[in-house]
Amino acid sequence: MNSELLANPDEPVWWVVHTRPRCEKKMKEWFAVKQFEHFLPVRPKQRIYASKKVTFEHPLFPGYAFGSFPLRARLNVLGSGHAAGVIEVVDQSQLLKELSTVRKALEAGAPLEDCPYVAVGQRVRITSGACRGLEGRVERFAGKTRFLLSVELLQRSVAMEIDAGLLELAA
Repeated sequence: MNSELLANPDEPVWWVVHTRPRCEKKMKEWFAVKQFEHFLPVRPKQRIYASKKVTFEHPLFPGYAFGSFPLRARLNVLGSGHAAGVIEVVDQSQLLKELSTVRKALEAGAPLEDCPYVAVGQRVRITSGACRGLEGRVERFAGKTRFLLSVELLQRSVAMEIDAGLLELAA
């Protein structure tokens, strides 16, 4: 356990909550009721049933939610019935920066999709359009350029197709 957490057990910090299966939205609701700051990135997903199409929000990182709460509240989170575990975030600023990037892409309406985490590849920045300024990694898949936004702590990424001409190397 991080010594800073032990020194300030009442100070809220960000945690990654590993949820029970299909409990991400319930965990989000629990955070809201308890008035803890939280983030659950979701994307629209469409299902076709016998005679109708239904669009619902699907978690971008299935099995995970993000919440800011003090160390003392950790047992309450685990006792919510929706959490399978709570993962300590050692580098708070890195997690917040990565989540901010994902949030901006969602707000811009980027068509994000779940994809494998990529540890190698060039770090790039989008130079124009609604996602201008976002930084991530680039990969090639089926002859197309894909822009990856990663949350390294989870070792998960989301991707969108992008014109390679809109990318520049990030510093």
